Amino acid sequence: MSEPVRLPEIVEPAVNDVTHGEIRFVTSREAPSAAERWWRIADFGVLGAWIAVVAFTLQYHEKWADEAQAWLIARDLDLKTIWFHELRYEGSPGLWHTVLWVAQHVFHARYDALGYIGMAGATAGAALLIFKAPFPRYIRWPLSFTYFMVYQYAVIARPYTLLPLLAFAAAMLFKDVEHPERMTIVLALLANLSLHGTILAGCLGLVYLLDAYRARERLDARVRRKYWICIGVMVAAFVFIVLILKPTPDIEEFALKREFAQLSPEAQAQLQVPTVLRKLTTITSGAFLDWIAPSVAFVLLTAAWCFMRRRLLLFAISVGSMSLFYAKIHGAPHHHGTAFVAALMVVWIAWPSSTERSTFDLHQTRALQGVIALLLCLCGLNIWDAGIVTYREYRYPYSGAEDAANYIRTVGANENPMFGFLMGVAAVQAYFDHNILSNIPTTYFHHGTPVAGTNLDIDQLQKVSPKYILVYTQDPDLTFRVDIPTLRSEGYEIVHFSDGYYLYKRAVFERDTYFILRRVRP
Repeated sequence: MSEPVRLPEIVEPAVNDVTHGEIRFVTSREAPSAAERWWRIADFGVLGAWIAVVAFTLQYHEKWADEAQAWLIARDLDLKTIWFHELRYEGSPGLWHTVLWVAQHVFHARYDALGYIGMAGATAGAALLIFKAPFPRYIRWPLSFTYFMVYQYAVIARPYTLLPLLAFAAAMLFKDVEHPERMTIVLALLANLSLHGTILAGCLGLVYLLDAYRARERLDARVRRKYWICIGVMVAAFVFIVLILKPTPDIEEFALKREFAQLSPEAQAQLQVPTVLRKLTTITSGAFLDWIAPSVAFVLLTAAWCFMRRRLLLFAISVGSMSLFYAKIHGAPHHHGTAFVAALMVVWIAWPSSTERSTFDLHQTRALQGVIALLLCLCGLNIWDAGIVTYREYRYPYSGAEDAANYIRTVGANENPMFGFLMGVAAVQAYFDHNILSNIPTTYFHHGTPVAGTNLDIDQLQKVSPKYILVYTQDPDLTFRVDIPTLRSEGYEIVHFSDGYYLYKRAVFERDTYFILRRVRP
């Protein structure tokens, strides 16, 4: 019996570029091999492990003031007031506040859900990295477990939990110059996430437009019209952000800077404000390899590779702007991850396709191997950081806010007049459905001058005579020596202390503690 005749695979014509009229033949998509299916199952397994680690850590994380602040603003204000009044005092666009507003006012989410809302956005970002990044699996898998990906921008519920998702989505779409509307949607969301996102969106949009301009000859008239519309949308988005965040004279941070500028050089030196160079050193080491020398080497070598890949401009303005914003305008340790995400985003964009790699000469192959080695070093050190901080989250309280709230509720302190001092009290307020502090008019901490709850008004204290006082401090020893004696002279004694540690990699950046005092004599 003769063997059956094997028919050739059916193909159908497809037009690939109507401008040039090229016609090619495409074959039907081949079914994935058994090995590919197993690798995809392994990807899901890695994502599952990531979710398990974050969920475990989240159970032991005590939310601090910066997490509570956005929650309280979203809880107590309408969207119009948030966007057109309060955001300028927060110094941040309102995408995150809007997400929290919808969660509370539409889905009736409770404060306990805050961490899981942040985790949901972080999970989407980790999934993009695990499933869609162009890196080999032995790079993208460990990258998902680095410090910023598995802890700082996953467990801590702040706008930055959405930063990897939007940055990586932009990286995925960056080479698609024929569909600018997709990129525009992502960049508009990124711009409204935080000021860091606004800057990154501007950097990405600029280089994306330059690439489109170079490819203009192969773009038809319809696509070109899309570009003009998208440019208009992004300009409108940036103008809108400028308008809602335009500083007013009563913003606390600017008022403090004006007061600092009026001090004598001797007084400024005593305050030990870090220099721009010192802050640049801090973010460079914090974002990458923890020590300045290897971190600078990482940045320079990665920049050199981006130069070879014709992506130096994007790398320089993206990572550079994150660092300069931190050094010149505003920065805290949790902002280091913005430079980390920016660098990873640009490396993603610059990564060669399999077709490109097949044409590499020896020099290009060695350069790619060098970048792979750099990324593996980045993974190794940052996974170590993540492991230590996860263990410490399990062992120690991140913030004393939850413990302080539990004590206040236990003794019924919230049922009597009560005073509170400094922004950290917002983290305690979030555990109650009303304002428990008589000397602060809002549950959130309004950063407009005069700022309520920052200074002790003896006349007000004596007039109201609150039964309890809640004092937040990042330096409990200093507060105990300087501030507590004043309150004791007014008839108050410490009845409870709630400890907390602002964990950062393998260190404690500062304390996050609360003293609760009770009036013991008139």
